[in-house]
Amino acid sequence: MILLVVVGVVAGLGYWSFQNGAWSSALTQAASEPRPQPALTDTNAAPVLVRQVRAEANVAPVRSVELGMPVEGIVQEVLVAEGELVAAGQLLVKLRDQRQRVLVTQAQAELNRALAARAFLAAGPKPEEVAQMEAALAAAQANYDKLAGGLLPGAVAAAQATLAQAQAEYGVITRGADPQELIEAAAQLELAQARINQASAAYNKVRGNPDIGMLPEALELQAATAEFNAAQARYELLQGGAAPELAASAAAAISVARAQLDTLTAAQPDEVAEAAALVQQAQAALDFVKSGARAEEIAVAQGDVDIATALLQDALVALAETELRAPFTGTVTALTIDSGARVAPDAPVIQLADLSAWRIETIDLTELDVGGIAPGDPVTITFDALPSLALTGRVVRIRPVGETGGGVEVASPLPQRAMTEADYLARDIVFRVVIAPDTHDPRLLWNMTALVDFGPR
Repeated sequence: MILLVVVGVVAGLGYWSFQNGAWSSALTQAASEPRPQPALTDTNAAPVLVRQVRAEANVAPVRSVELGMPVEGIVQEVLVAEGELVAAGQLLVKLRDQRQRVLVTQAQAELNRALAARAFLAAGPKPEEVAQMEAALAAAQANYDKLAGGLLPGAVAAAQATLAQAQAEYGVITRGADPQELIEAAAQLELAQARINQASAAYNKVRGNPDIGMLPEALELQAATAEFNAAQARYELLQGGAAPELAASAAAAISVARAQLDTLTAAQPDEVAEAAALVQQAQAALDFVKSGARAEEIAVAQGDVDIATALLQDALVALAETELRAPFTGTVTALTIDSGARVAPDAPVIQLADLSAWRIETIDLTELDVGGIAPGDPVTITFDALPSLALTGRVVRIRPVGETGGGVEVASPLPQRAMTEADYLARDIVFRVVIAPDTHDPRLLWNMTALVDFGPR
């Protein structure tokens, strides 16, 4: 209470003296100026923490791949060894391919056949084929013209004459003859022999014709034969006298001549109609040959070519699948097969890596560390096995999908898998970061341990 009283008295005296001008001007000015206010601070703001971000990493080649055969088979030959440098496209492993080569040969033969069929249709008829069809048409037309123009009635007349002669010869045989008749019979026999020789020669020239029975050469030969037989029978009859056998033969000749005449007389209209049909058939065959292949036939042939081409391509692909070739230039870092071994489809048999350049990979950055890192950030890289080596580099990319600390991915790009509560509680979330060093050292080896310093974050 005493202290409060003292403070109140001092304050009242000071105020009274200030009002009555007892203070100096400097002290009055200083007292009248506004006093600076202390700066306000946010007592709820979290403190900013700065720390050095480092992560363990491994050395890896810029490109590596595990290669396998696309098909099952027996290894015929392994053409590379571990540690060997191979060029892009170089043959690495060869499987047995006898069956595939047979299929390629078959497919090539089918394609050749289809191409030949298409070319045959597209080329059209040969001149020789057209000439052959034209000749067949001309022969059919000539045969029809002969039948329709009256040649057949002439044959009927010849048959009638043969019948009359046979009847006359029969009369001679049955009544006998004198020496003068014998001389005349011998002359007629010689003439009949000459005629039959001439008719036989003409007949032999056309004997291959399918319609030979209706040709005049055949009719002429028949008439000449009948005349010769009659002349010979008459001569023999006159020379040796009538005999029952000759009489029977003469009677048979009369029957044959009469039958021939009846056949020709009855067949005349039918033969003309048949000849006309043969002309139409030959004309249709010629028109078909000249017209060539239709568009539909060529389209079908083209379809056969397309199918054969696809089958050949499939066979070539199957043959190519028996070979394993290097997809890029690199070093064979692992080889797990040998000649004679059986390989399963897509089972890794060779590891190929491009060791001409390196990259640094780390999965030791947690979600708290990776938030302040971006592609392009500079880093410093040191190596456990090479203490004197320190390289600079830059962040190339950060994988956008986190993984659990045990190495099992929390989520994959397709499809995304949400983490369970056990994932959150069991492991930290880490992110894969790839760093490209600015320079390369030949002493670096695959999977060497490195320490990446990302600087303060």
